[in-house]
Amino acid sequence: MNVKSLKWLHTLEHDLHPNALNKKIKSNSEIPDLIMRLTSKTKVFRSYIIHQLSHSKKQPLPTVMQVIIASNTVHKYLVGMSSSRNSNVFSYQIRYLYQQTLVLLESLLDDCNKLDKEILTDLPMTTYALSGIRMQLRKRLDIVYRRIKQSNVSPELVELTVGGLRSLIGRRELSQSNTKYASIILDQLEKTNFFSTLELENLLYQYDFNTPVFFNYFAKCCNRLIMDRSGLHEQLEIVIKFEDRISSLPTWGMSRWMAEDTSIREQIRIFLSEKKQYIQQRIELRRSEIQDSKLGTDTDRMQVNLPVAQFGLFIRLFMENGLLPKEEVGKTFAYYARHFSTPKTPFISAESLQKKSTDVEFSTAKKMKGHLIGMVNWLNEHYSVSNHRDS
Repeated sequence: MNVKSLKWLHTLEHDLHPNALNKKIKSNSEIPDLIMRLTSKTKVFRSYIIHQLSHSKKQPLPTVMQVIIASNTVHKYLVGMSSSRNSNVFSYQIRYLYQQTLVLLESLLDDCNKLDKEILTDLPMTTYALSGIRMQLRKRLDIVYRRIKQSNVSPELVELTVGGLRSLIGRRELSQSNTKYASIILDQLEKTNFFSTLELENLLYQYDFNTPVFFNYFAKCCNRLIMDRSGLHEQLEIVIKFEDRISSLPTWGMSRWMAEDTSIREQIRIFLSEKKQYIQQRIELRRSEIQDSKLGTDTDRMQVNLPVAQFGLFIRLFMENGLLPKEEVGKTFAYYARHFSTPKTPFISAESLQKKSTDVEFSTAKKMKGHLIGMVNWLNEHYSVSNHRDS
């Protein structure tokens, strides 16, 4: 193939500019001739690309990219003509010429794809091809959204899933791999009849839905479960269970939402590894503290016969009534976590103890009220203060 074929591709955009065509075309009969010459040159150019593909995988990429650029330019001419109020007697024929040109350029790309299925994977699709695909994907997404919105899936997870797909489909440029990925996710969402939050989470892990919002969702869920566990060993068990869950899921497909970013599995693996290391360090610190200051003995580490939630509320009551200072709340809860244990939690997390003192369930408040009434009754019985009135 010689330079002439390349020159044809480079000058195609200029030759098909509406201003150039308006000056060049003098009669309707010229349009079919232009299309015939264009078809002939396309066949010659096809031979050039095939020659390149037979010798190298990388060499044809700039040429293929030039075909995409030329197609987008011609499509812009076509759209500009359709929206323009100015027209001449040949407007219809020129639009037809543009449409045929786009079809021919698309056929070149199709042939490239047949010869090498990977060559177009990461290149942007032409505007001509993408307009219909984007519309179809958006329609499918709207249908899926209406359906899963009525399911038992967490509304937050529904919104971030649909939002991520909408963001992907709406990108200014979309590659074949992008559209294929969006279509695969939609396929899975369409054929799943009964959704639960766990099912959708697993699907997004397995198809590498590596959006920043989904990672933040995972981190928030993990942190919430950890904070709900008072014991450090329980918190460590939560992290290990997450690790096992993610590693046990088979991977489906090689593409991801953002190809340039780290996979969601790797992001989660690093997050859980750091979280586990942090908890293990705290456990080791507690062990060292017990060994160094002998806090493990009965005289130094006191057991209180209350669950952690009730113990936290008990401390909060003392603070709210001025019996303990409200300044440096964190230090106060750290002290009680370090010096006290419960029957089921030998190592209390200070953060969890403080959190449970404010996030109080009704059953916990009811139990604490019973303890307090019991204390008042004991005072009445032993010190006869029931009928005493303070002056």
